Amino acid sequence: MNRQIWTVGGAALLGLALLGNSGAGQAQSTFNQTTPPAATQAQAKERGDIKSDRKEVREDRKELREDRKELREDVRSGASREEIRKDRQEVRGDRKELQGDRRELRHDRKEARQDRRETRQDRREQRGGGSGGRGR
Repeated sequence: MNRQIWTVGGAALLGLALLGNSGAGQAQSTFNQTTPPAATQAQAKERGDIKSDRKEVREDRKELREDRKELREDVRSGASREEIRKDRQEVRGDRKELQGDRRELRHDRKEARQDRRETRQDRREQRGGGSGGRGR
């Protein structure tokens, strides 16, 4: 067994004893000053929305593939016109649903990007960094 033995010098021990828990508390409070909790909660919600929208898009693509496959098989097997018409309607419905989910995903991503820009701008202003923008 290889065990390492750590030794702490007197000055370091005194420093640790004097800091106690207050050192960690200062570091935490400084962090909270630069990132307001409301902003991080809103960003977390947006990330969750984006994640769920991406999942919906994946599911819709899968449904569309399956319905297209079913339509091809029905056409090849010589199914009735009614069956083919029903399959085509399913494909159209899946396409519309996919378009709506893609639109929602694009909108959520755009909002998240804008919120991140605003948060960065707010941080720059708090630090006194001026405009910091690139003219966009």
